[in-house]
This record gives sequence, C-alpha cells and structure tokens, in this order.
Amino acid sequence: MKATITTGKNNNMRNLVVLIVLVSVLFVQCHRAAVNDPVAAPKAQVEAVRFSTDTLMEEISFQAQSLYLVKNVVQAPIDCYIHETHIAPGDRVNPGQIIYEIITKERKAAENLQDTVYKQLGKIPIKAAKQGIITSLRGQTGDFMTMGTEMCQISTVQSLVFSMQVPLEYSQLVKPGGHCDIVFADGTIISGTIKNELGNMSIMAQTRQYLVKPANHFFIPENLIATAKLVSRKSVSSQVLPLRCLLSDEMMQNFWVMKLFNDTTAVKIAVKPGMKNKDKVEILDPVFLPTDRILSDGNYGLADTALVHVQQR
Repeated sequence: MKATITTGKNNNMRNLVVLIVLVSVLFVQCHRAAVNDPVAAPKAQVEAVRFSTDTLMEEISFQAQSLYLVKNVVQAPIDCYIHETHIAPGDRVNPGQIIYEIITKERKAAENLQDTVYKQLGKIPIKAAKQGIITSLRGQTGDFMTMGTEMCQISTVQSLVFSMQVPLEYSQLVKPGGHCDIVFADGTIISGTIKNELGNMSIMAQTRQYLVKPANHFFIPENLIATAKLVSRKSVSSQVLPLRCLLSDEMMQNFWVMKLFNDTTAVKIAVKPGMKNKDKVEILDPVFLPTDRILSDGNYGLADTALVHVQQR
C-alpha cells in the first residue's frame, strides 16, 4: 500500500479556494441587504401657500419739492435801527403780534441825552399782518435797516404745496384733481391732490411741473425733497400669489411656479405673470383652483418633479 503525502502547495490552493468562496458569499449577502433596504431619497424642506383674490396696483414715482405759495414779506417802513427782535426762525405768529420794535435815527442819536421825554419818541412796533411761520429772518437786534429792506418772511402754512416733476412721456397719467401719495425719506406718507400745472418746464430736467396740495396742514421746511407716487395701472379681482412664489430663468423670459401634486411631490407649472408690486404678483395664465398649493419657500432650484416635505407654520 502507498501513502499519500499532502504538500504545502496543495494546502495553499485549498486556502485560496476557501477564501474565494467566503468573499462570494459575503458579496451576495451585501447585495441582498442593499436590495431589501434601499436608502431614502432626501426631501427639500418647503412651505406652501394658496391663491388669493386681490386688487393690485402699479405705481410710478416722481420727484417732488416742498414750497409755500403765500409769503408775507415784512419790510422796514423807514430808515431805522432794530431796537428789539421778538421772533426767531420757525416761530408761529398771529395777526397783530409784535415781531419787531424799531427806532428812528434821531432816537438812536439821542440815546445819550439826558432828556427823558425825547427818549420816549421815535419807537415804532412792527406787527405781523398774517398768521404763519417765520421762514426767513434777516433783521436782528441792533441792525440798521434802510427803508424797504426785507426784515423777515412769514409763510402761510395753508399755502404749502409740492412741486412734482413729471417727464413728458408720463404726462398723460397726471390729471388735475387726481390723487397721489407724498412719501418722505423717513417712510411717512401723506395724501395729496394734484391741483394744476405750472406754465414753465424745468430747464435742466425738461420735466413738466405740477402742484400737489397735501390733505393736512402742517409745517415742513421749504425745499424738502420727497417722492410723489401715482397709480399707473390697476387690476381688480386677480388671482394673486406672494412674489417669492414666482421663479424665472436668468433672462427673465420664462416664468413658473412649483405646485404641490400631493403632500410629497412638487411639479413645475409655467405661468404668465401680470402686474406686481414689492410683495405680490398677479398670475394671468393658467387659472388655478383656490385649493391649489404653491411653494413659497424652499422652491428655488428644485427640479421639474421634486420630492418635498411641507413644513407647517
């Protein structure tokens, strides 16, 4: 009988075969686990709104400047010295109120005399003729004023208007009696009425000038620059969305919104926008249902059909 001797080479071959079998079994098990437990696709976190029916208006803005149409100029009635000043810029005065006391040149020359009777002569009070605001003050105590020299100006508060500068191409939007809003730099808004057009144009800007009368009487500095806003177009009972719902391409030629198909899927819908303001936009086409939900946040950059998770506010 012959004995069989196993060499080291046969042992190596057997180990290699076992290793290959183990790797194959492990690969198959991993593949089955991947098939049975797929990884969930990520969902975009979004918010959604519904359409509303609203009235949208487009506004156009023009520069406006404050001015007072009625100014009472107080002039020196004679050659005189201002003995006492009773007013300051910005003061409100009433008719008959003493605003200056002046003395004649003869009275000024006699101030060092001992004759007290003569000192009582030559003093004249100057009174306000109308109610208003002191907007210009040129005469001060001790000043010498020749006859006819302007001493101060009293602007009538009720005469406050704004000069609105309107380019010629927009003049058809401006009608006497029409409404406009005057907006100041601090955000204050007052209502105004367009009164009439001035008979001259601005030489530098080549704009037509219209006067706007504010609804309330109050004092503001003259030459204050503000913005006059007029309604250029109005759309009533339109289907309206928040402006952030509207998406577009880089050339602003194609517009769309992301509509919820169900609770987890949003689809791209091409739309035709109409008027818009800083907050809202009108959708002209297509016509949506009041129950349709449109993505308002998290909609930027989503694919045509995207998985989403709607967050509740």
